[in-house]
Amino acid sequence: MRSFEHYLKEIGEVGHVESIVQSIVYVSGLPGVKLNEVVLTQTGQKGLVESIGKELIEVLMLSSERILPGVQVTRTNETLKIPISLDILGRVVDPFMQPIDGLGPIKGEKTILPIERDAPGIKERVRITQQLVSGVSLVDFLVPLGKGQRQLIMGDQKTGRTTFLLQAAIAQTLKGAICVYVGIGKKKSDMKFVEEYLRKTKAMESSVIIFTSSADPSPLVHLAPFAGFTAAEYFRDQGREVLIMLDDLTTHAKFYREISLLSSRMPARESYPGDIFHVHARLLERAGNFKKGPGSVSITALPVVETVQGDLTGFLPTNAMAMTDGHLFFDVSEFKKGRRPAINVSLSVTRVGNQTQRPLEQEIRKTLAEKLSRYRKALEIAHFGFDLPLQTRTELNFGERLETVFDQESSTIIDKSLAMLLFGLLLNDFWSAKQIEQVRVERAKIVEANAKGLLTKITAKVSQALDLEGLKNAVKEEVGEVENILYSVLPEKEEGAIGNPNVKIQMTKEA
Repeated sequence: MRSFEHYLKEIGEVGHVESIVQSIVYVSGLPGVKLNEVVLTQTGQKGLVESIGKELIEVLMLSSERILPGVQVTRTNETLKIPISLDILGRVVDPFMQPIDGLGPIKGEKTILPIERDAPGIKERVRITQQLVSGVSLVDFLVPLGKGQRQLIMGDQKTGRTTFLLQAAIAQTLKGAICVYVGIGKKKSDMKFVEEYLRKTKAMESSVIIFTSSADPSPLVHLAPFAGFTAAEYFRDQGREVLIMLDDLTTHAKFYREISLLSSRMPARESYPGDIFHVHARLLERAGNFKKGPGSVSITALPVVETVQGDLTGFLPTNAMAMTDGHLFFDVSEFKKGRRPAINVSLSVTRVGNQTQRPLEQEIRKTLAEKLSRYRKALEIAHFGFDLPLQTRTELNFGERLETVFDQESSTIIDKSLAMLLFGLLLNDFWSAKQIEQVRVERAKIVEANAKGLLTKITAKVSQALDLEGLKNAVKEEVGEVENILYSVLPEKEEGAIGNPNVKIQMTKEA
């Protein structure tokens, strides 16, 4: 932006700061001011007009610098815009796209875009038909996601929500997508963890982190997800598929509540402002699958919401569920059992992801979901300690091994073709007579063998199956080769992470 003197001379209106309430200032004067217009103080601080009264206007200050009563303020006749270029990839920036990672200025030709834009209309959207592969087999087969979907990620703190986001980011960057991670009011240590994870896996080369800390002014934190969507739309307009992760909207709502209460607006349920639903719905409507020439290009949104003791009926979780296309519920009870990821499949929903699966994948989903459901019912019966019939014991045996196959280290990305091989082995009773620990070790060796390129021909053959019976037959023909690789080719399991060759880090913290 230009100087205070330039705008004062050009527009000819000057106001004065009358009072200050934390990051909100009340200004007199400026008769021609408009809502959402940027104003500038004589000390160079920017503010955003939030409301206009009879005598005073309410301005949200976007800087943490101290401001005093009596300071002059002028209009700019501009809305809030941010400069974006391709060079923000690999960087950590604030909502104004200014670098905060200590790696120097961002160069390259910049495009100036408004931070808030209207969502494209229905005529500009197309049906979601392509699956977004997260690299987590439990999600990719039982709760699939589509490109352009808005899938809510919900759960208590420290149940693996952020870890799942990072796994999805790695899987998508390996497929050429752009990832935008928005940290909303996060601790700097948490953001450093995210940055280091993405850099070690080389996913940062196709990602940008937009970060605000809890120490930043509330208006700046409020703008972070909007800036994230503006960045996502910039890459979408370049013809790139985009995955945007908003971590998290619960914190965003708390900062917006703070702004509203300081502005003396009427509080509603849980003291949140009445328009919090509109704010988040307006934000998430900017995601979707959009027309681009003869084809389409998408922005897939993964907003995060926090629950308290697994309560899905809270104000924010129910709000977010109403405006998204499904949700993944990270259950604290599953986490305590040692399940990774700790996703409760029976309480998770995908409303458009199923239509992106081909017939074989739909058969796998229905079969595994049914067997998992029977396993959970058999567990309830087993708790009574009765002598169990053969069918119930069989269901318990299969379900226990199914959960073991679904267990996935936080540093591992599993491709769909490899997951099909694992499911095929399971359905062919490859592990039915083996102990759970042996199943866990052999599964890890298979994932490691795939990372070393030893299963390429097998997974290619398996993925060509047209139906479930064809999959079982294809895997049955390759069982001998799989055993040969397991016991003759591969050495004993090494220490450290296993999985994708580009993902060779050992996680030390559950996000």
